[in-house]
Amino acid sequence: MEPQSKHFSEQLLNLTLTFLSKQLEEIFVHTEEPDEYLQKAADILTDYIIELRTFMKNYPRSQVNITNVGSDSDEDLPAIEESQKWEKLTPEEVIAEAILSNKMPEAQTFFRMHQHPAQSLQELIRTGLNLVYERLLKGNTREASALLRNMGFDVKQQLHKICFYTVDKRVRDLLVKVLQEENYFSEKEKKMIDFVHQVESLYSESFQENKEMQSLSSAKNWRKEQDFSEHSAVLDSLMDRDRRQVPSREVTVMFDWAQWWDELVQDMILLPRKKSQGLATCNPEALWMHLTAQHDWLSISSWIEEFEPSHPLCGQAKWPPLTANIADRNTLCSGYMRNDILNKLARNGIFVLSELEDFELLLQRLVHVGGVLQNPHPVPKYSAASGLDFHARFVLHCLEHNLQYMLYTYLDYYSLTPSNCPILDDKELHEAHPWFEFLVQCRGVASNPRDPKMIFQASLANAQILIPSNQASVSSMLLEGRTLLALATTMYAPGGVDQVLQNEDTEKPLKKVDPQLLKMALTPYPKLKAALFPPCTSHGILPPDISLYHLVQSLVPFDPSKLFGWQSTNTLAVSDASSDFPHFSSPDLVNKYAVMERLDFLYYLRHGRPSFAFGTFLVQQLVKSKSPKQSIQQAGSEAYLLGLSFFNVPSVAVACVCFLELLGLSSLKLRIDIKAANMIFSYKTRNEESQHDQIRESLVEQLMRLADGEKAATEEVLISLEEAFWDSIEHQGIKKTSSDSRRQWSLVVQFCKLHSTKLSTSYLEECAKCNDWLQFIIQTQLYSYKPEEVTSVLEGFAPILQDHLMLALEKSPLLSPAEGSAAHVFRSRHAGSLFQILFQCQESSSASCHLLAEGLREHAPVLSVLAACFPDADIIHCLCVWIITSVDNVTRSEATKHIQSSAENHKWDLHDLSLIWKVFLRKQKCQTLRRGFQLFLKDSPLLLVLEMYDLCMNCKKYSEAKTKLDEFQKHLMNLKAAEGPAASQLPVQWLESQALFLLELMMQQCRTEYELGKLLQLFAATDNLLLDGPYVKKLCALSEILKDSSVAMNRSILSSSTAAAFQNECRSILEQLQEKGMFSLAREVAELAELPADSVVTREILRDLHLLRDTGEWHQNQIRIKFWKKCNDSFMKNSISSKAASDFFLNQANLVFESSVHEKINSIAERHLLLTLAGHWLAKDVTVALDKLEEIEKQIWVCRITQQTLSTDEGPSKSGRSSCAAANGDFTFDSLAKEFSFSKLPALNTPNYLNVEGLEFRESQQTLAEDEEESLRFLVGCLLDEGSVHEASRLCRYFHFYSRDVSLVLHCRALASGEADPDKLHPDIQTLLVAVEKKTQESGAAQQSRVPSTSSLEDWTHIAAPSPDDPVVVSLKALTDECVHGRNYCRQVLCLYELSKELSCSYSEMSALDPDKVLRAILSSQQPERCRKAQAFITTQGMQPGTVAELVAKEVVQELLASSEGRGQKQVSSPAAEGQAFLQLAKLCQDPTLLGMKLLDKISSVPRGELSCITELLILAHNCFSLTCHMEGITRVLQAARLLTDEHLAPNDEYGLMVRLLTGIGRYNEMTYIFELLHEKHYFEVLMRKKLDPSGTLKTALLDYIKRCRPGDSEKHNMIALCFSMCREIGENHEAAACTQLKLIESQPWEESLQDVANLKKLLMKALTLFIDAAESYSKDSCVRQALRCSRLTKLITLQLHFLSSGQSTMLINRSRQNLMECIVSLPRFYQAAVVAEAYDFVPDWAEVLYQQVIAKGDFNYLEEFKQQRLLKPALFEEIAKKFKQHPATDAALRNLKKLLAYCEDISTYYRLAYDNKFYDVVNMLLKDAQTGCCLQDLLSC
Repeated sequence: MEPQSKHFSEQLLNLTLTFLSKQLEEIFVHTEEPDEYLQKAADILTDYIIELRTFMKNYPRSQVNITNVGSDSDEDLPAIEESQKWEKLTPEEVIAEAILSNKMPEAQTFFRMHQHPAQSLQELIRTGLNLVYERLLKGNTREASALLRNMGFDVKQQLHKICFYTVDKRVRDLLVKVLQEENYFSEKEKKMIDFVHQVESLYSESFQENKEMQSLSSAKNWRKEQDFSEHSAVLDSLMDRDRRQVPSREVTVMFDWAQWWDELVQDMILLPRKKSQGLATCNPEALWMHLTAQHDWLSISSWIEEFEPSHPLCGQAKWPPLTANIADRNTLCSGYMRNDILNKLARNGIFVLSELEDFELLLQRLVHVGGVLQNPHPVPKYSAASGLDFHARFVLHCLEHNLQYMLYTYLDYYSLTPSNCPILDDKELHEAHPWFEFLVQCRGVASNPRDPKMIFQASLANAQILIPSNQASVSSMLLEGRTLLALATTMYAPGGVDQVLQNEDTEKPLKKVDPQLLKMALTPYPKLKAALFPPCTSHGILPPDISLYHLVQSLVPFDPSKLFGWQSTNTLAVSDASSDFPHFSSPDLVNKYAVMERLDFLYYLRHGRPSFAFGTFLVQQLVKSKSPKQSIQQAGSEAYLLGLSFFNVPSVAVACVCFLELLGLSSLKLRIDIKAANMIFSYKTRNEESQHDQIRESLVEQLMRLADGEKAATEEVLISLEEAFWDSIEHQGIKKTSSDSRRQWSLVVQFCKLHSTKLSTSYLEECAKCNDWLQFIIQTQLYSYKPEEVTSVLEGFAPILQDHLMLALEKSPLLSPAEGSAAHVFRSRHAGSLFQILFQCQESSSASCHLLAEGLREHAPVLSVLAACFPDADIIHCLCVWIITSVDNVTRSEATKHIQSSAENHKWDLHDLSLIWKVFLRKQKCQTLRRGFQLFLKDSPLLLVLEMYDLCMNCKKYSEAKTKLDEFQKHLMNLKAAEGPAASQLPVQWLESQALFLLELMMQQCRTEYELGKLLQLFAATDNLLLDGPYVKKLCALSEILKDSSVAMNRSILSSSTAAAFQNECRSILEQLQEKGMFSLAREVAELAELPADSVVTREILRDLHLLRDTGEWHQNQIRIKFWKKCNDSFMKNSISSKAASDFFLNQANLVFESSVHEKINSIAERHLLLTLAGHWLAKDVTVALDKLEEIEKQIWVCRITQQTLSTDEGPSKSGRSSCAAANGDFTFDSLAKEFSFSKLPALNTPNYLNVEGLEFRESQQTLAEDEEESLRFLVGCLLDEGSVHEASRLCRYFHFYSRDVSLVLHCRALASGEADPDKLHPDIQTLLVAVEKKTQESGAAQQSRVPSTSSLEDWTHIAAPSPDDPVVVSLKALTDECVHGRNYCRQVLCLYELSKELSCSYSEMSALDPDKVLRAILSSQQPERCRKAQAFITTQGMQPGTVAELVAKEVVQELLASSEGRGQKQVSSPAAEGQAFLQLAKLCQDPTLLGMKLLDKISSVPRGELSCITELLILAHNCFSLTCHMEGITRVLQAARLLTDEHLAPNDEYGLMVRLLTGIGRYNEMTYIFELLHEKHYFEVLMRKKLDPSGTLKTALLDYIKRCRPGDSEKHNMIALCFSMCREIGENHEAAACTQLKLIESQPWEESLQDVANLKKLLMKALTLFIDAAESYSKDSCVRQALRCSRLTKLITLQLHFLSSGQSTMLINRSRQNLMECIVSLPRFYQAAVVAEAYDFVPDWAEVLYQQVIAKGDFNYLEEFKQQRLLKPALFEEIAKKFKQHPATDAALRNLKKLLAYCEDISTYYRLAYDNKFYDVVNMLLKDAQTGCCLQDLLSC
């Protein structure tokens, strides 16, 4: 709505409401008691006011400012009697008194005088209601009722409302009592009140707030209304009040709250206060909701378990009945508990309806309760909506989800068959899922394996899977080539093979088969065919049946005459053959072949059967033994040895232990040894996992020697056991000196005691290392170690602990008096204590040197540490001594062997440290070096290298090692950058040399190839490494290549960094890889070492070749062709040398030639291909000698000649095979050889071969046979026809063959190039030319006088008019005519010769140019007949369409650019002229689509400013694509046109080019954007220029665009129609405009239009003019029907104007067809009725019209007009007569009817109607009339 309209509407609404209010006020102010009519008027006014108020909902209500009310001094208020009295009262008291005394208006006046809010009636009523509630609080119901009654309320209703909404219990109970006395409550309300009282009493007895709130909050459906705000407020107030009144412990429930509780909610509210014994009588739905809302899982579980089907009822039930429907609909718990509940129900066989209806949900539920495979079935009574049981529904589910294995398992579990599960026999399912039928049939076979019919059906089902396109039958199997399957199927057909072949069962076509079809299918199996279709003998008798024994008779392993004698059907068996079925227990076989062996007790022990072994020992040995104890000991020893031999087999070991116990011998030693052996075996196999068997055999050998009592073996096993023990402790992750470790150490001690060897002190040594003196003492006393064994271990303790322990051991009872000497020795040995050495060093001149010497003497590293503390100490000296004294004697001696003098007196320096560094690293004692450097040179960078060494070699943490190595590199760089020699204690060069030694040694010390690879990766990833970086990266790459192979690199190349050594090693690796067949790795190695991969590739190819030969596929031609092509591709991919590839193919060609005997043509073709490939590769070598290529080419031609000779002898079969192969898309030897042909090689095509000299070989010796010479002649002719003159000339020279055509062709070239003098040509050629010249001269005159006939050049077109004066042209034409083969080449020569004349250059220059350049020169010559010359040149040269299209496109672009430069950018070229020129150029290309693509590609090369050129290129490309309907090209053109317009033409205002682009392409519907652009830029008129659209499609497109996109722009529409003289469209516009005028008139009522007749006439005149113009325009365009329609409407409007001018108000226009008849009848004149009827194309009921006008009104002038325009037919009179009878008859109507009948010319009708209407005078007159009487009498007599 507009703003002014809104304002007007508001004012109008206010005025209306004010008026209505005034009227209503008048009614009630001036009338004391309105009567009935005034009351009715008041009601009407009230309805109006109510209706108008609905329009005020969007306007805010005006706020009444009470403070201003009464401030008007003009307002007079009446005086109030009670004013003085009320002045003394409070407002509430005033209101109460006023209400009780019915003086409310006076109170309002009083309050208005005092400007109190209570002057408002609403405020007064509100206060009065508050007073009512106050009275009720005081229990004064009488006064409260009086207040309500006087305020106009229904007292009982208001009290009821207060009762229901109050939260005060006393007020509520008071009102309940009052209303009950009045019997105001309904029965439902009474029950509700009783329930509330019950709830209040229950919850008030034992008040528990948390449970109450929780219980009450669980009822979610207390009220079903959406607005809970009011009740929530009351609830809050109730809770607040309850909290404030804690001591009362009373609960109050609002009645309005409780009235919405249904029975279910009431039960839920009472449940928390019910006792558990009474739950069985509760409502199960309420109880379930309560328990689930409380998440009381224990009660829920108890309830579910009570109603378990398997749960027996013991006594009275605790819970009410539970159904699945209750659990489904009334569960209020979380989703997690709901799932638990449903799972528990499902385990009890109860499933909810929602899951039973959804099978997917049911299956998900079954997954949680054990799945579908249960016994009994988990859902036994399941029935789907479709009537299917669970089995059927599950089968469908498996079919829908393609669960074959699941379905099979399900069917098998429940033993389902078609008999007990009908869906398994559903044919529709079998057809939709063939595998399902196969599954069912297979199960049928399994259930009844002896029924051949089941096997037959299963085989058919299997065939249906294999042959899905046809119905499975034996015949379809045969037709699909599955003969064996069909034959196997017939074996199980009913009746067998015979009935199938006899074709008797016509009712079952599945097993029926045509014998002829079976015979054809059995052709590859002659023996089966002979067995099924035996040939008849000469007497017609069938030979005997071939049995299975006959079939296997020829197989080597079987001899039916000896093997199957027990079979009665074996007719080949000899008489002495066994007639019994052989078996292993057969006495004859046992006596003849069996090896008898008696099983002793060791056999049973090896099989883990000790009781059988003991029994066998008792029976076989002990009973018969004379010395039982000795036998028992011997058996125990053997069992002991057996147990040790099979220590790792628990069953044997346990059996041996049991056997010893059964013998009464101790098994402790065996058990200890077995346990020790297993521990050792586990330890060794953990370190060397791949050598289990070797380790076990070695350990068993040691154990056997241990059992024999060898001390060395005992020591070896003990050492291994100690190592295994500590390894086990380490893997368990426990402390070495813990109690657990000590308990496990008892195994070692027991081993030592049982084998009588010295107790191991390894555990004591560990205690000494850890200074664990307690475990040390416990262990020594527990196992009674000897003192000398203990004292040797004490050295491992700290000095203080040594002394303490020595004192303890001296007092220990372990030391006997005889052993006191050993303790004395111990004490004397330690007499030179540390303190004595320190005191002595102080007396020496060099304390540090003295300490170091003592440290070497005493092997005490701690002295080195102390020596380093002196200021004058040499750190290097101290470090060397510490390292030497920290290791064993062997290492120490090796590290000091270079010292000539005593080590104590040696001065240690860097040289010594370097030697120590190398010795220790070689022995992998990195930890000692690392600890030493940490003590003495903790800042040395070598410490980082040592840490890196430890991380790599011991910890295998390569990422952390990389960090250490990087830090070392950085530290070393900093040292180099530091100034002065004092930057480090060690020289940088010395550091680098030691680090370099360590890095090289690390590579040598790698135990596995994996470790070496990781180390090389670490080194390769480090920058500026001391090692040779590129060499290390090569080693890393080599290691990466070989990591997955069994070939390892030689470690010697790790230390040698020369490229030669690396290549030599790679060569060795290459050989190993090739021998193992790892060619891909070999290629990578060759590439890495920069070695040629020729041998690798060729050996791989040879391997594949041998593989094909071994598999039997080599005999197939396609296999060999693809293989040789793959060889060439492999050579190309691997870039092998040309010579190697050529030699390979040459060798293979020779092998083919030598080895092939059969299929000679294929062998020759294959040799031809291989020779071609060899030459192809050899030609790539620029240094190759020409004679080698020619030799290979000659061998190729020998093969081709042989091929041609053989193919001529063989006939068309070879060509048929070749064409068949080509049609199938397969390669042939010849097609592949053609692909790699090198005959066009420039090195071969030398000019010497084009000389005419050397072609005379007639006198030469023949080198070919006669048939081969014919083949050669044929091949030479083919070459000439192809234009390969060089190759033909070479071929003739190779075989010293003379070809007349070759000679003619070469002479043509020699004549054209001027190399041959016409007078010095070969005599034969000269004779030929002379004869031609004479013939020309003789027939010259005759040729001039008649039309020239077709020349010998067939369709040849000259470049220029042939000149008879040029002898060369005449000679060339003569030689061309004489050529049989090579004529096209001669034409090319003649063409080039004429072109050279035209272009004023020599033939040699012209022939040296490429055909592309020549054609370009022709096209750019701008000569009038350039297209004809170009076409002739293209034809003779046989140029490809792509080349021609490229050249034509370039020429088009150049011409467009030239024309654009000549005329300027802004002009538009002439479309007709340029289109014709382009058409001539386009005809040169055979494929317009190709030319269009080339033109589009050329757009990118056009300068950016040449928009006209781009426009023309798009138009020309579109024309090309339109010629071939190439939609992709047309789409590209349209896309490019849109891009050109948007980005270039439109921004640059190139409207002329837009129009040119639009009209040139002519696809207006796709290019409406140009219409839009021109319209926006006001250049739309450019499209209406003359001669812009000769085809006439533009005007149609313009009109269509205006109609679709600019429907309201009639000006443009008319302008287009006028511009293009489109009269029909103009008429449509005029007609539409006229109709619009009529619609305007129709839009308002006719009565209103008549009020402004002038305006109405104006509109009608405008419509009249438009209709006249429309009729005229339609007539010009011969649109007769439209013109007549407009003409009729013109008459109608004219008639309407006539009526208006004469003052008549009848509406003629815009009439509906429903009231049209009424209008026509009302018109006084016939012509007016006719005009209206024609205008609306309406046929009125003229009988009705005439009745009304003539009969009813008596207007016979109307009849006269009608008679002039229409015929008065008899039927019309009859209809009028009928209508006359339908209306009441009057005298005037009778007279008019009689008069009307006189106009009827049909006498019979006239007589009948007159007689019917009782016009007897007319009847008599007709009968008496001489003219009519006779006729009527004749009619009446009939």
